[in-house]
Amino acid sequence: MKKRLNKSEFMMAYMIIITLACTVGGFFFGAYYMKTKMVAQQAAAMETAQKEAEQDKQLKEQKLYNEQDFIRFYYSFYAPLLELRQAHFDEMAKWSAMDKQEQADSLKKLSGVAKQTQKALEKDVPMPKSPLLAQAHGQFANSVRAYLDSMEQVRSDQNSNALTPAAITAKMTLFQNSWLTAQEMLYHSFAAWESAYVVKSPLPKALPANVSTSQWKQYPFHYRTYLAAAYMSADKQWKSYGPEDMTARIDKLAAGQDAQALGVKDIAGVIRLLNATDAIHPGDFKQLSGKLYSQLQAPEIPLYK
Repeated sequence: MKKRLNKSEFMMAYMIIITLACTVGGFFFGAYYMKTKMVAQQAAAMETAQKEAEQDKQLKEQKLYNEQDFIRFYYSFYAPLLELRQAHFDEMAKWSAMDKQEQADSLKKLSGVAKQTQKALEKDVPMPKSPLLAQAHGQFANSVRAYLDSMEQVRSDQNSNALTPAAITAKMTLFQNSWLTAQEMLYHSFAAWESAYVVKSPLPKALPANVSTSQWKQYPFHYRTYLAAAYMSADKQWKSYGPEDMTARIDKLAAGQDAQALGVKDIAGVIRLLNATDAIHPGDFKQLSGKLYSQLQAPEIPLYK
């Protein structure tokens, strides 16, 4: 007959079994923990590598925006477009002082300027390789065609009813929308150039829904002008000034305490305030650039000289 274990021996055997169970359990738990940690580390490493590859790809794409393309685009296409814009607003500024015949002559003159602009856009010149510039060219061409179509209707209506500048503007919605879309693409391309050659960091994938005045100050200049162009496009604001003029006025207001004193906390509010007070004018960027942008890096085109 086998000897039964006494209490101390039983407790010893029990402790040995428990220790072995804990050791085995600890081993498997440790193995599981290490495996989970390694999987997590590998996933993080893959995510980091993917992000870096994506950023490299974005930067390479943004390096498609080079100064030679901007120079060619400006002199071949954008300068004639700016002349059309200036001619339109110059004629509208004199509109109320004109008699009916002078107004008819004014509309005819604007049609002539638009036709010359259309010819410039149709010139057989090397197109820029930069995708946004190519898209902007197409949209600007659409806008000038729409301007000519609208002007025909305006001239016909003017024969029977004297139109106001506001009434003329109301008849040119398609033209304005196409122009603003093209303008946004153009300034997006400036931001892409800045991202690749100045900031050397990819552009954000999407525009921010709302921008505080403090956030605005953190963005580089050409990204701010892109945002200004996007605001103009969203608000259907075809104006005599450009996004760089709006940016300069926003920067001047945001740089001081005026925005806070007026209780304006975001850029949308600042733009509403500037528009309500007619505070933005053509040439504001060049007037203020010496004070605001002494170290500005920009493409070598007259827009920023």
